[in-house]
Amino acid sequence: MNRQYVVQPGDSPASIAAKDFMAGCPRCSCELPRVNLHKPTITHPNGLISFKELRVGETINLPDEWFHPAREHLPSTYYKILPHHDGVTRGTLGDSPELDPAVTAVARLAALDDSAFVQAVGDAGKKVDAAVNGADAAKAKLVRDATHWAWQRNRDLAAAVAANDRAAVTRARLDIQNALSTALGNAHLAIQARAPASSSLQSAAKAAVAALSADPNYCTSVTHPGTPVNAAVHRFKLAWNASQTPKVPVGTGTYEVATTVALAQVLGAAPSACGAGGRPVPAPKAPPPEKKEAAAAVTAPEEEPSGWPWGTIALGAAVAAAAGGIAWIATRPSPERRAPVTRREYAT
Repeated sequence: MNRQYVVQPGDSPASIAAKDFMAGCPRCSCELPRVNLHKPTITHPNGLISFKELRVGETINLPDEWFHPAREHLPSTYYKILPHHDGVTRGTLGDSPELDPAVTAVARLAALDDSAFVQAVGDAGKKVDAAVNGADAAKAKLVRDATHWAWQRNRDLAAAVAANDRAAVTRARLDIQNALSTALGNAHLAIQARAPASSSLQSAAKAAVAALSADPNYCTSVTHPGTPVNAAVHRFKLAWNASQTPKVPVGTGTYEVATTVALAQVLGAAPSACGAGGRPVPAPKAPPPEKKEAAAAVTAPEEEPSGWPWGTIALGAAVAAAAGGIAWIATRPSPERRAPVTRREYAT
């Protein structure tokens, strides 16, 4: 049985969905109409389906998915592809128009009832797969592995719908949305990798890898301005951001996962990120007394911390660096519920 909510003054579908104890995501209001079929709806220009009206004091049903632990496994891609609650802005992954049909197909699953969802999964997966035709074989395989798993899980969903097993239906829907959303993220990486890197970007990448490889304590050295590692990594970041997306963060004074993945996209492989678990992080060494002030500085004052949208999705750093891809979470035990504000940040 669905949870219910009594509409309060000032409420809208988006504000209800955005509440910390709900979905923590205003775009997730698109999931409300399918559990409130008694209410008239309107479809906005960007494909968002919403209520025609919402009256103070009325009781509405809430989607079971908002409260299931598996909700926490959905990657940031899922929230990015949902149509914006303004009714105008479409969901998107940025600068890959080849993905638009797949983005639309996967995003619309959230608003479908269970039977329609089962019927639409196959088409959504085919659109995702089609977007990586001609892409690097390893990256395309990551995409197709996820869509294939979604199709297999869809059989479980069909059986659960037939048996009217609400708990199994909820979990299967979330698992499928997880797999397809992550497939989209990997498809985006595969498409971005199609364009050959410029000679200047390749040179900067090779110089960064050479500096990292030559320094056994690069995780310490990169924090000190003026060291070969710090300078080389910084030059690569600037060269990458000048021509590629998603952007890597500049001014962090470290060699993070986003930069590792970017290097791997240019050269095919890269040294492990600092703190990523693929390589022990060397113990920091105290700088000479005369350099203490310099040691506290970071690489540059620029700040672009939000430039890597996939960084929180089950990134096994070794996998991401080697294949430039993202692993989806299908069988991992449910963690404790994250602070819902994380999802809200993804969605806005």
